[in-house]
Amino acid sequence: MKNYFSNNFFTTKYKYFYLFIIGCLLSFSLPPYNQTWISFFAFPLLLFFLIKNQDSSYKSFFIFGCLFGFGYFLCSLYWIHYSLNFDPDLIILKPLSIIAIPAYLSIFYGLSFLCVKKFVSKKFSFIIIFSIILAIFDFVRGHVFTGFPWNLFVYTWSWSLESIQILNLFGTYSLNLLSIFFFSFPLFICVQTSLKKKISVSLFLVLIFSLNFYYGQSFLKKNNLTVIPNLQIVTVQPDRSLENFLLENNEVNYVNQLITISNPQIYKKKQTVFVWPEGVLSNLNNLKIYQNTIKENFLDNHVIIFGATNLQNNKMFNSLVLVDNNGNILNIYSKLKLVPFGEFIPFVDLVEKLNLKKITFGYGSFQSGPDRKPISIFNTLSFLPLICYEMIFTGAVNLDTKPYNFILNISEDGWFNKSVGVHQHFVHSQFRAIEEGKHIIRSTNQGFSSSILPNGSVNRVTKLDGYSKISTEIYLNNEETVFSVYKNKIFYLLILILSVLLVFFKKNE
Repeated sequence: MKNYFSNNFFTTKYKYFYLFIIGCLLSFSLPPYNQTWISFFAFPLLLFFLIKNQDSSYKSFFIFGCLFGFGYFLCSLYWIHYSLNFDPDLIILKPLSIIAIPAYLSIFYGLSFLCVKKFVSKKFSFIIIFSIILAIFDFVRGHVFTGFPWNLFVYTWSWSLESIQILNLFGTYSLNLLSIFFFSFPLFICVQTSLKKKISVSLFLVLIFSLNFYYGQSFLKKNNLTVIPNLQIVTVQPDRSLENFLLENNEVNYVNQLITISNPQIYKKKQTVFVWPEGVLSNLNNLKIYQNTIKENFLDNHVIIFGATNLQNNKMFNSLVLVDNNGNILNIYSKLKLVPFGEFIPFVDLVEKLNLKKITFGYGSFQSGPDRKPISIFNTLSFLPLICYEMIFTGAVNLDTKPYNFILNISEDGWFNKSVGVHQHFVHSQFRAIEEGKHIIRSTNQGFSSSILPNGSVNRVTKLDGYSKISTEIYLNNEETVFSVYKNKIFYLLILILSVLLVFFKKNE
């Protein structure tokens, strides 16, 4: 019966369907489900499938990878179609968005399986090769064609802060590679005929996890954070539906709502930074309309940060704006990393001829800003500005490499319609906090506005439903993390080390 299952179940004409199911199943290892145990089941099953079909053609292996990836991304990125709910002109594209984006991302796994084919075996070296190649293609999809590093397998560990503290050394891509390796490891245990080897390999696996957990637990117990005196951050979450932005006088009502929730008159003793979400003003020139209202409500020790569409020299930018208590602009950061089709249209000349538009309101594309530098406030500290999904790019946060005190992220997670995408976006912020060793302040219209400490623990967070605000101090980590210094060079180094080990294992095999 066992031989029938192994020899026929994975080689039947339905085998392509099994790859799709494995991918779908693996998607439930990601936030908010975080069923990490599925990864220890799905990856060995996937590798066992490849072993049983190792005589298949290269074309078949490419299809195997694409079907696996399509199932994985279809079930974990289905929420993208929610962003098309808010414009009648775009609803017709919903079926395309559900299919096209997972299909595009699945190509990277198709290519990785294509590269893996010649190495398929029951040997230990195959697990190493598979892990390296799959992790490299995850890295590639995070960089080519503007990049989309969403839902790496490593994000399944987000439920365990102890397990991910090693991010401050290795970073997300490196831990993603190691995660794939350890998720695949049970296959090696299963195919071993020697009980002694099964036990020794199992103990090795337990030892590695224990050491990593101990490292994370020890790091979390360290009390190496200091508080910036006489400063508080008030983060506002208005929970305003995107349909309201289409109503008459919506902007005036929105600004008034933000001021009401902020309630600035009660913050008199400390220097206070009020953080509002992305896209508050549809045109930054409208700021003059609200300057008197701002002056009437805010005090001399207050500044406000918010998002606005910024029109300059016939170009449009998605900007973060810092203003004083009189509504005077102190600084502006314009978003560098734009969302394809969401904020700009690739191959715009061709698309304009087809009369297509981007997802965000209007037909014009945003332009990328010139750079990303720390912004000073109150002449005593500085923050690094990030807008929306700029938070998801590991190793590409502090591009200027200048020192700063904390990270400030404004976003509009209303596009996710309070789906699993909101949770996934939030988890990225925790990973970046650990990697960079910086306190992160996050404000979003809908979703999870939060205060995340440099070790990734959540200091304050809003509920998903209803308007609210949180107030927090800023916590400083006085030590640079290894990853914040060397960034993704560590990923390259890890691949080199594993490649050397691979040569050693292959010789012994």
